Amino acid sequence: MTYEELRDLITHIDQSSLAYVDYETDSHHVILSKEVPQLRATQEAVEKPQTVVETTVETEVAATETTEEIAEPKGEAVEAPMVGVVYLQPTPDTDAYVKVGDRVEKGDVICIVEAMKLMNEIQAPVSGIVTEVLVENEEVVEYGQAIMRIEG
Repeated sequence: MTYEELRDLITHIDQSSLAYVDYETDSHHVILSKEVPQLRATQEAVEKPQTVVETTVETEVAATETTEEIAEPKGEAVEAPMVGVVYLQPTPDTDAYVKVGDRVEKGDVICIVEAMKLMNEIQAPVSGIVTEVLVENEEVVEYGQAIMRIEG
């Protein structure tokens, strides 16, 4: 792989919504990520093992606290039926379809997911109160990703 090819690949990844690419051929193996690699933390662990041990203990405590919070979600999750961009408002200058605390009936439109330039209305699967909105307006969602929760 030439320098120009690698540079072009980096440019394409930077301009896309991809966060991670693992590309391998017979002669090359390239991993590109927009996230901070975990390799850096491993290198620091070798250089400063005492600091990493302290950090690990704090992380375990934080993970336990987070697990307790996540263990009790309220309501039924409304999942994205496809990959696309979620719109919580019908138009940019109007209020959101629903907000936390709003009452919805089964079949009410609660948001739109745009996929391949088609606007797909997402309807409430149950009647109840919206307890959480788990995405931001115009955020890209994955298939099966929880968009919001409705408690019946």
